[in-house]
Amino acid sequence: MAIAQLAGTHAASASFVKEKTDADVRLEIHDASRIEWSVSLPLLKKASSYSIGVEMDIPSNAFANHTPWDQLQSFTRLDGGEVSHVGSAVLTIDALRNRTVAVANQLSREGETFARHCLVAASLFTRLAASDLEVLLTTSLEAALKVADSAREALVTPGLDDASELARERLLVDEYVSVRLLAMLAGAERGLTVLSESRAPHARDLAELVGRLEHLVADALERELGYREARGYICADPESQVSLEAYLERASRLKKHFQEVLFLEAEVFKVAERLHHWAAGLGALVASTWALILQGMIASHSSSSVKFGSGLVMVALVTGIIYATKDRVKEVGRTWISGNVHRFYAQRVARYRAPARRFPGREVVVAARESFEQKLIRKPDPLNPESGSLVPSTVIRYTQRGQVLPTPALDVAGVRRVKHVFRYDLSPLFARLDDAVKQVPVLDKTTHRVRFTEAPRSYRFPIKVRVTSGGGTSEESAIVVLHKGGLDRLERIDGL
Repeated sequence: MAIAQLAGTHAASASFVKEKTDADVRLEIHDASRIEWSVSLPLLKKASSYSIGVEMDIPSNAFANHTPWDQLQSFTRLDGGEVSHVGSAVLTIDALRNRTVAVANQLSREGETFARHCLVAASLFTRLAASDLEVLLTTSLEAALKVADSAREALVTPGLDDASELARERLLVDEYVSVRLLAMLAGAERGLTVLSESRAPHARDLAELVGRLEHLVADALERELGYREARGYICADPESQVSLEAYLERASRLKKHFQEVLFLEAEVFKVAERLHHWAAGLGALVASTWALILQGMIASHSSSSVKFGSGLVMVALVTGIIYATKDRVKEVGRTWISGNVHRFYAQRVARYRAPARRFPGREVVVAARESFEQKLIRKPDPLNPESGSLVPSTVIRYTQRGQVLPTPALDVAGVRRVKHVFRYDLSPLFARLDDAVKQVPVLDKTTHRVRFTEAPRSYRFPIKVRVTSGGGTSEESAIVVLHKGGLDRLERIDGL
């Protein structure tokens, strides 16, 4: 009953609302300057439509003019969490990578489960017996260790007929599994920290449990670090900045190496750029046509003595005016197309094909149309909405509408989902922000003297991600907190 209560409490406090949708939506901070949202969509037996809408409402005092397309980084890949159905005998490097990515995602899921149990148990609204929580957390930890051990037994043990490149790949698998296991253990420790710092009335009852689990996590970490040292892998030394940098660099390279097999091949073009060529050609055609028509009209209505004089001068004058304004007309047309093409069609069209290395047919998996809209609005002053005072802000909207197409080759390979990942760089805003730390006067009650303390100066704006798929809608909203030095955190709208 307690375990069911825990699961139900988490579902009720989820950070986004779902209405029978089959899409998985995530919103998070990627690094100091980029915010990331990702959408995972199912691959069905028939074509399925979807739409993604993102809206950021940035106050004008923090907004800096920029081109949204230049700040957006996006890619689409097969969701590695489902790429686990391959033959038991691993005979190719790609098949080995597929199974390794599946193992990495299993470890991530166990880590997320562990952290979720800690977060919900630390809530003021959940009362869970220590024995029940210990079962949940210990099960997640043991499952992660078992996943790593099974992966090493199945994927790292060399075969009798392994080629040299496959043997080398198995060593990389072993190292990557170790990196992912360390990440899981680090996440487990962070979850226990959240649990120990909880202000819930029952948090004191869980103190002994937290201590026991911290010892289990520390023991697992010690064994894994010993394993890495014995195998000659890079180990992070807290006393050495060089070793820490080397470890992070190596972990990043391993992740990119194995996930490369999942990325779809993108074919992208901007609609406005293609229309510009047609607009330029049309402008030139119209200008030359007008000149010829006017020349003919003047020539046909003039006497022979005038044809060479005023008629020729008039044709030359009109032709000069037309060609002088042609570039201006083209520029106005270009601006209009760039600003309005998204209303009629899209600003960018993309097709994502299955990688030729694994699927020679290169079937189109996703076809999508994308647009950005940037608009200045004025909202009532939040300090006194009824005063009539208005506060300007800039709204940036990103829209993607597309279809996920049935791909038999992926279905046979066991791929069940496709994932869109978007990262938006907000660094142009940082130069407009005030200092990250300000001096605030306070009264020292001991000495009864004024002293100054450092207070963080941060800015906030809302962001909302809305996905419609399968007849339902998923939505996640948060407040982005940033300062002069970069992005700080996300504050969930519902308090999470």
